[in-house]
Amino acid sequence: MAGRGFKRFMSRYYRYFIIGGLFVVLLVVLIVVWSRGSHDNSEEDETESTIPELETTVEVPKDKYEENAYPDVNSLVSSYLSAMSMGDTETMASLSSSLSDDMKAFYEAQAKYVGNYSNFNVYTKKGPAENSYFLLATYDLTINGQSKSLPALISLYVCRNESGALYINSESLTADEEAYILELVAQKDFAELINKIEMDYNSALEDDAALSAAANALKDEINKDAQEILVAKQQKDLEAAAQAEAAAQAEAAAAASSQVRCTSDNVNIRSSASTDAESIGKTKTGDVYMRYEKMENGWSKIDYNGTEAYIKSEYLEDVEDTSAGGETTEGESSAASDLKPGDKITVKENVNVRKSASESGEKIATAYRGEQFELIELTNGWCKIKYKGEEAFVKADYVE
Repeated sequence: MAGRGFKRFMSRYYRYFIIGGLFVVLLVVLIVVWSRGSHDNSEEDETESTIPELETTVEVPKDKYEENAYPDVNSLVSSYLSAMSMGDTETMASLSSSLSDDMKAFYEAQAKYVGNYSNFNVYTKKGPAENSYFLLATYDLTINGQSKSLPALISLYVCRNESGALYINSESLTADEEAYILELVAQKDFAELINKIEMDYNSALEDDAALSAAANALKDEINKDAQEILVAKQQKDLEAAAQAEAAAQAEAAAAASSQVRCTSDNVNIRSSASTDAESIGKTKTGDVYMRYEKMENGWSKIDYNGTEAYIKSEYLEDVEDTSAGGETTEGESSAASDLKPGDKITVKENVNVRKSASESGEKIATAYRGEQFELIELTNGWCKIKYKGEEAFVKADYVE
C-alpha cells in the first residue's frame, strides 16, 4: 500500500476493481469521486481499512508495471476504448468474454454525453492466469460541450484464448484471481498511478467551474438514460419472446389440426364456444373447415375465413386423409379447365400446395378455402401458381 490515503481508498472502493470479474469503470466520469462525495472528509482520517483478508495461492510478482510494453495489448485496449466512446457495445462485447445488459445500457447512455477519448497509455502487470495481463489504462475524455478534457482510468483483465488471440476476460473471478489482482492494485506503483489520476481530475475541476458543473450533472443523466435503455430492451425482449411463443403455439395448433366436414345446413358459426356468443356465419352441408381443437365442452375451434370460430362438434365429421389434402387422382377431370394464365383463382376447399405438379411432390403448405392466387399455367389437372413469391402447384379441381 502507498500510505493511509490509498488504504482508505481501497477499503471503500476495491469492489470497483472486482465486479463480477469485469474491471470496468474506475474513474470514468468520476464514478469514484461521485461515491466519495457523499462522505464527510473529516471522518476519513479515522477510517480503518476494511479490505477483506484475501490470500492467493499464486505468487504475486513485485515488478513495477510496464508502460505500453505490448503492442497487441495496446491495440486491444485502443479498440475497446474507441468502441466505448461511441457506445458501440456490440464491438465491446466482441472483444470481451461477455458484457451484461446493465453494462451495455450504461455505456450506451454514457456515449451520449462523453466522447473524444485520446492519449491512451497502458500500464501492465502479469495476471494470475498463464499468458494473462492485469492492466490500468489511462486516457483523456471530453464531456460534450466542454473544451477541456478530463483524465480517466479503466482497469482490465486481459487473457489469451486457445488460438492465442487476446480478449478481455469479464467472467466471474475465482477467489485466487480476486486476491491476486487486489494485491496487484494495492502495490505502490499502481496505487500512485491511481492517486495521480484522481488528483489530476480534481485539479481540472477546480480550475474550471463550468467543467465541474457539467461533470457533476452527468451522474443522474447517465443513470436515468441507462435505466430507460435497459427497460426498453427488456420490453423488446419480452415482446420477442411473446411473438416466439405465439408462433410456436400456432405451429403446434397447425400440426394438431385436422379437416372436418359439416353434416347439416344452417348451423351457427359463433365467435366463442357458447350458444350465447355472436353468430358470425352459417354452415352448408358438406362445408369443410380446418379444426384446431375438439374441446371437451362439446365445441370445436375451427378456421372460418381466416378467423378462429366455433361450431358444435356434433355437426362435424372427420374428413378422410386422402381428401383432406384436397387432391384427386390424376385421371379425375378438372372443374377449372376454362381458367387462363393471369387469372385470379380462388381455393374452394383446403388443398395442399406442392413444389411440383404431382401428388408425390413435396408439400410446402396448405392453401385454405377462400385464398386467392395468380394462375401462371394450367396443365394436366394442376395449377401452377405464385405462392409467397415462388412457383408452386395445387390441384385444379379445388380452385375456381
